[in-house]
Amino acid sequence: LGDRRITMSKREKYFEALRKQKLDTVRWSIGAGGQSPGLRDDDGYTAIMICAQGNLHKALRMLCDHVRRAREKELMDLTDGDGEGRTALMMAAHNGHVEACQELLDAGCNYRAKCRKGMTAADYARKKGHDELAARIDRGGESEEEDTDDDDDVDPNAPEGETATQRSKRKKKELEALERRGGDSGDKKQQEATQKKAEQEAKRLEAEANRPTPCWAEVDKAIAGDLKELALEDDGGDLALAAVPTGEEVDPATWWAISVNNLKISMRAKLTVLPAAVARLSGLRTLILSDNSLTSLPGEIGELSQLRVLEAERNQIASIPDEIANCKNLENVRVGYNKITDLSALADCDNLVTLVVDGNALDSLESLNLREKQRLVTLSAKKNGIESVPADLGKCQLLAEIFLNDNKIGDLPMSMGELKEKKVRAIELDGNPLNDPKVKKMMGKSANLVKELLVYVRKNGVKEGGGGGKGGKGGKGKKGKKAKAESSDDEPEPEPE
Repeated sequence: LGDRRITMSKREKYFEALRKQKLDTVRWSIGAGGQSPGLRDDDGYTAIMICAQGNLHKALRMLCDHVRRAREKELMDLTDGDGEGRTALMMAAHNGHVEACQELLDAGCNYRAKCRKGMTAADYARKKGHDELAARIDRGGESEEEDTDDDDDVDPNAPEGETATQRSKRKKKELEALERRGGDSGDKKQQEATQKKAEQEAKRLEAEANRPTPCWAEVDKAIAGDLKELALEDDGGDLALAAVPTGEEVDPATWWAISVNNLKISMRAKLTVLPAAVARLSGLRTLILSDNSLTSLPGEIGELSQLRVLEAERNQIASIPDEIANCKNLENVRVGYNKITDLSALADCDNLVTLVVDGNALDSLESLNLREKQRLVTLSAKKNGIESVPADLGKCQLLAEIFLNDNKIGDLPMSMGELKEKKVRAIELDGNPLNDPKVKKMMGKSANLVKELLVYVRKNGVKEGGGGGKGGKGGKGKKGKKAKAESSDDEPEPEPE
């Protein structure tokens, strides 16, 4: 029968490398190989879950590092495919895998997430008798020593019976006195550090004095414990939040949880308006508002100067507020499946790494000002009404993934060929009325699509302002004939030789 070799696909090699912790192969797979930490095997488990279940913590660390760099934290919290709704952390906790749990916690996974049975990762650990691991998960991965050091909050100079408001006023006076003595000390940096600490303390005390009483246990716990993450989920069923004051949709005390830098609110039809008070959470870095019924985002979102991740998918949002341009640190924006018609508000958000706007009502991407998006890695705008690829797309020299499926794109610009084929991992244009038969034919391939397509459009793409490659000047080239034919009655182009 001869020597018959079994050829493995890239996907199969990826999963085998994970299970055997062949780190070089894993690194290649999630880089040049086009695989993802969120890719699922035949049983519905993601790559992260496989490593977490088997305590393959070296491979898991590599996947987590990739997720952090790509700002795709949601991959950490994907659930299994068998209907229980378990995350990778829950699987690792169930098996008592301390190393895997720590890798996931360090990567920022949501350790408060609950499965369909209402159990957290810590609950899974306790159920199996892993009490120390459960306690560590409850602390978000911090050691017990870090968790119990709260002595700094005690003020020995506070008069007996002093209220929070009185304390706030006293701190302000002390700060003013410190400023007046500014020239007395030669250590300017020490003065600035002391001043900053005093300002933060005054702000905290003022918030404490004016804070409404929390209605939701999750909010109360976040405020009391100075937690960094807060998830508010209500699906109307097993996950249900307590009642709030009339006229409110979210517990008003939520906006006083000023220690929170990662906020997720998922309330389906119960959340129609995001209050302007969200601006109080000035340290917010991640804001996840997917799966609600929002029709707009408040302009005050522009006051969140530290914001890096904004997700608001599957809402009814019609536009992005112009004030978002003030969020200079914004890196990851996911607003798919809304009713957005224009992206000009993002024109000055030049630090974007990932932009997902699938399933909206866009007819153009020109207003994005892509030539300034030098950090952009992923651009996904599937299922819109986009009629052309932006001429400045080729200026995004770090662009690795382009998903423009199911739009109205007919021609590809010559400038698209400026993209580097060594950087680009994926280009998807299926579902578009492409005019060039060669480009159509390429879409049916998978092996060398990126390289062939970029080389082709570099020579034969449409020039900015009209015209093609070889025949762009109206010469004898076939593209020139095509342009001429289109200007008259769209006569069919001769078959390429």
